[in-house]
Amino acid sequence: MSRSKAMYGISRIDDPVYRTYAWRVSLRRQNRMIVKNFTDKRHGSKSRALAAAKAYRDEIVAKYPPTTRKQFCSTLRRHNNSGIPGVYRYAKPYTLADGKERKLWYWETTWPTQEGGSAKATFSVKQFGEERAKQMAIAAREAGIRKLKGVYWASERGVAA
Repeated sequence: MSRSKAMYGISRIDDPVYRTYAWRVSLRRQNRMIVKNFTDKRHGSKSRALAAAKAYRDEIVAKYPPTTRKQFCSTLRRHNNSGIPGVYRYAKPYTLADGKERKLWYWETTWPTQEGGSAKATFSVKQFGEERAKQMAIAAREAGIRKLKGVYWASERGVAA
């Protein structure tokens, strides 16, 4: 196990001003922060405190597994207006020769790629019609999301701990 994975969710607190010497487990699960300190004094040594922190972290991770990338991409955000995660309707403004403003409407979708970047697809309402453009955007996103593997927090994209 690499050092970063071995120390996932664990940090060190060495504060001589407040005489705090501890390992801290800090994890976010299901929109809730789980934080617990493991002091050197209470556990008898720095290494025993670290062992206790790792055991607690492993217990929390087993009870509440990390969000998968697919789950994260399926979460509906509060600013979403379409009702489908990652799918939205937007207008691209343009100006006619006589100075009048017009808009071309599109359904667009975005999704993360396995390599850590992002991809998008755009479908014209004028070309495909409102409903077909929306359905094409939904299908494109679903196809992109199906390719994702791993968990959301992994330091290497798509690698599960």
